Amino acid sequence: MVHIVFYYRLLLSFFQETTLSLNPSQFVKSKFGSWLFAVFFLWIAAVLVEFFIHCPEVWWSLPLSPLKNADLSNFLKVLGEFLSTVLISVWFIALVGWTGHRILGVFGHAKARQTMTFCLEMGLGIFFWILFWFGLGLTRLWFGPLWLGMMIVMSLWAVPDLFRAIRNLGRMEKPRFPLWFVALILIYGLAALIHGLLPDVFYDSLNYFLGLPQFWIYQHGITDNAQQLLSGYFYGGSMFFMGGWMLADTEGAILLSAMVWGLCGVLAYGWAEELSDKKTAVIAAAAVLTFPLLYLNGWAVRVDGLFAFVSLLFLYALTKALADNSAARRRWLFLSALFAGLAVSIKPTAVVMIAAAFLVLIVRREKKMSGEWWFAILVFGFWGLLLVGPWFLKNWAFAGNPFFPYAYASMGGRSLPINGYHRLLWENQQSLPMDHGLWSWINLFWRLSMPGEGNNQIIGPLVLAFLPGLFLFKLKENQKFLVWVTVVSFVLGFALSNMLRFSMPAFLLAFILFSVVFLAKEAPVMIQWSWKISVWIFAVFFLGAYAVISTQYYPGWDRWMGQESREAYLNQTISNSYEPLVLWTDKNLSADARLLIVGDARGLYYPRFFYANSVFDEPFLVKAARQEKDAAGILKQLHQEGITHVVINGLEGLRLSADYRQYEMTPAEWAKLNDFVSWGLKPLYWKNFQAVYEVKDKLSEEKTPYVLNLFSFLPPTAYDFSQAVQTGDKVKAHAALLEQIKLFPQEPYWRSQFKTQKQ
Repeated sequence: MVHIVFYYRLLLSFFQETTLSLNPSQFVKSKFGSWLFAVFFLWIAAVLVEFFIHCPEVWWSLPLSPLKNADLSNFLKVLGEFLSTVLISVWFIALVGWTGHRILGVFGHAKARQTMTFCLEMGLGIFFWILFWFGLGLTRLWFGPLWLGMMIVMSLWAVPDLFRAIRNLGRMEKPRFPLWFVALILIYGLAALIHGLLPDVFYDSLNYFLGLPQFWIYQHGITDNAQQLLSGYFYGGSMFFMGGWMLADTEGAILLSAMVWGLCGVLAYGWAEELSDKKTAVIAAAAVLTFPLLYLNGWAVRVDGLFAFVSLLFLYALTKALADNSAARRRWLFLSALFAGLAVSIKPTAVVMIAAAFLVLIVRREKKMSGEWWFAILVFGFWGLLLVGPWFLKNWAFAGNPFFPYAYASMGGRSLPINGYHRLLWENQQSLPMDHGLWSWINLFWRLSMPGEGNNQIIGPLVLAFLPGLFLFKLKENQKFLVWVTVVSFVLGFALSNMLRFSMPAFLLAFILFSVVFLAKEAPVMIQWSWKISVWIFAVFFLGAYAVISTQYYPGWDRWMGQESREAYLNQTISNSYEPLVLWTDKNLSADARLLIVGDARGLYYPRFFYANSVFDEPFLVKAARQEKDAAGILKQLHQEGITHVVINGLEGLRLSADYRQYEMTPAEWAKLNDFVSWGLKPLYWKNFQAVYEVKDKLSEEKTPYVLNLFSFLPPTAYDFSQAVQTGDKVKAHAALLEQIKLFPQEPYWRSQFKTQKQ
């Protein structure tokens, strides 16, 4: 009830004070203005009340596990591991900043205030190191000594600048922040740090952001995988994380992701300070740093925070070009184009903000760009070709379609199974129903913001509540431009996908604008305080949500206290963990073993060369069973790929084959695969529905101890049976089981299930 009483008092105070607070520079005045602002306050109150009413109770019920006594020796050992990881990550990010500092010096008069200069330097450093990893990858020169040697050489080169910077520390202006902001930074920063010290368990990292680069590492560079859709995506973001990852494993990469979270906060502070003042900058930074889409992004290796940071640097440089009438304008345009190309190479959805910015410029007929359009086209084309072109060229050369895995219907080239393609498009759009015509689009933002609606992404209602208020003021020219870019970015972003993280740059820009506009001196006092207090309330509120998410998905207490090894954490954290398979293959297979992973799209952590299909691809063995006339042909395809062992994750395969309809084969095709499993594979390990097989040199009916055929868990009928048993639908279970027995007549497991069902 506290928030309701607060906004009721705000509303009463508003009617008493608003006429005095408004001045002629504002868009609305007197009674008309009073009514408009009254409606705005009512809207804010309605949105926030609705949000809290529907908040899941679990957000307030933190599950606590009992604390155990930590073993001091183990704790100190793990602490040493953590410190080395932190130092390596700090070393790399310092190199990034120093490199960017050197590059920015080339641009001469393209300068900004100290904080934004720092952000530009970091952006340019990211640009350099992404190109470094990318260049070595394309030339097949991914070798450890070369990476480490480059970092050592750059570090030695930076030593004189380091001493110079230390001497100048005393002359630098020491920033002073409010105590509440310092506490917020410490709490959020500590949580980000300790979660960065846990091994990565985020699904997309395991099979995409780091999983495929792991596959490339075994080949010493970026190559193509004809049956891995994700190999056609852009990997600029993963190239940035390579520095931390290669020297400090996934923990080093996550710490870089956490540092990107901090960089976004620094950018929000610096940009808001340039547009307004330091008090405004603090609120803007607090809103950005506590925003769930950004903050949770720093707990795993995800590229969304990185592409948001670089996208905002593109927009910042563009606004500086529009405001600068000197010779430096072209330097700013050059920087803007560089960051635009870099953002797209990290995540192609960055094109949304770039397109929004240029659409606004065109519609506004921006006179300040007069005479610069051709230069802008030239530099944007240059950086686009340099940073994005190689990814398009790679797809064109290997897949016959530069836009693979999209647009193959019009571009030709490699195609996807129709089920996989439809699922890919569906996942990009997510599951928000859009079947109410125009009303579906009108209330889309509402449904995306409210708990229990949409896809349940935790973002809070701040943008939804405060965005209309931007149109109640007569804004400055630069503010108008940024407001319209924000709005158009949201429109284009939601037209592309309902995944809110794709629109993260627009969210962060909105927080900066709210702080600048609503905390301006001429703004009504009640608006100023409503925005400030809302930021504070949600900064505290989200902490509870983060604690629950941490306990449920990142239970790291035993790991932090030294009571749990890295392997044990992975084994108990990943849903349907494949860690036992990883440990067994590491201990029992030769270093040159080449694995085919079946029933799982995840490849990260396997300490061997691996071949894994994405969930959207036609599985390797399905394709082989359809192409070849018998089991010998399937075996031949494995030999051609150099695969020596097959690893299968049965329960994960059961789930994914149902979700993505990957193993819909005819009885004849299943018969070929059954023969191959019986005569072409030798079981080496079987436990908890996970297995490892050795690929034989030739087909043979070698007698081996009986092992359950886990491939029989992959047909849709296996999933239908398991679901029917769980729901108690005996009729459906019986029908599905009969179909299973037809496909696997020699498998005793399903016949035993038939007897159990009859009883």
